[in-house]
Amino acid sequence: MTTFIKILLPIILFIISNDLEAKTSTKQDKKVDAKCFVELIGGGEMVSFWNVSQNKVSNLSKSITGHKVMVPGSKQKVKIYKAYECVLFKADFTGRRAKIVDAETGH
Repeated sequence: MTTFIKILLPIILFIISNDLEAKTSTKQDKKVDAKCFVELIGGGEMVSFWNVSQNKVSNLSKSITGHKVMVPGSKQKVKIYKAYECVLFKADFTGRRAKIVDAETGH
């Protein structure tokens, strides 16, 4: 009986630790809505909206440079020249110009 417990106990601990690890990674992979204040190639500024993993929001401003986005009121996509600031969708921008453009967007 004791050998049975010695074998079963590590197996149970392994299963529990894997379950906890899976739950932790699921929380990090959770998708969140974010918004970025960007400057477009050729001029113009806008707020672009993204749905990314929660752990990628902090680096989003670096990773979206060069991506094409739809310009409001146009059927064209334009590349992002520079992303100044990215925040969670319900958060406020810190930059004055970003706040003004965000208010004009109506979100």
